[in-house]
Amino acid sequence: MSIAQINDMKHALRNGNRFYAESNNENWNDLVSKGFATKHPGWEDGMAYFRVTATGKKKLSAERGLGE
Repeated sequence: MSIAQINDMKHALRNGNRFYAESNNENWNDLVSKGFATKHPGWEDGMAYFRVTATGKKKLSAERGLGE
């Protein structure tokens, strides 16, 4: 995971495990493809809600300390 991905995941977890971004967001789509996040339709065209999975939380815990 990149520093940006770690920071985005932390941000999501601080905000009810939701991160609203463009649906084609490379960082989040990479996390989804690795099983670290899920993607849900946003209320605007081209947008999505991303949520950190249990697997993502474990990975983030293992990476703790990066990006701070």
